[in-house]
Amino acid sequence: MKRIAIYIDGSNFYFSLKKKFTTKIDVEKFCKKLAGENDLVKINYYIASVDSERNPKLFAIQQRFIAKLRSIKNLNIVFGRLEKRKQDGNVYFVEKATDVNLALDLVLDAQANLYDEAFIVSNDGDFSGAVKAAVERFEKKIIYVAIGNSKMISYHLKTVATKTILINSGFVEEVKL
Repeated sequence: MKRIAIYIDGSNFYFSLKKKFTTKIDVEKFCKKLAGENDLVKINYYIASVDSERNPKLFAIQQRFIAKLRSIKNLNIVFGRLEKRKQDGNVYFVEKATDVNLALDLVLDAQANLYDEAFIVSNDGDFSGAVKAAVERFEKKIIYVAIGNSKMISYHLKTVATKTILINSGFVEEVKL
């Protein structure tokens, strides 16, 4: 039985699912389906907190979601932050630290031999260096969990990951809320 770790880029996961599929999914079922009969030793979910004063409605929705995540066995929520930006008089927010945290955890957990096989749930090609390090330096199997169409899927992650799994409608049907 393999020890499985799952690293989820929360924002990328949410928007990829939303763009490709029209249903919400159960994160716990999703992770258990990925792990199969193996030992799911850890799930890290990376997310940035919404500002409660700036957007109280969205904050309340996110807090309910976070409460559900906290009920999942072996799931750790890793918080990044949202930084305010202004351009041409428009205010917008940029997620910071979540990608760095995920990449560090993937590699440091490989180095500490906390897993045999890991799933990375993100279409962000910036993780390719961390995936490559875990595969080559620590001889770990890293499975890229791709969600979306060919334009959304990362060529760079497909190239360095041990394997790529494309999430299809059948998979989503089994793990939807």
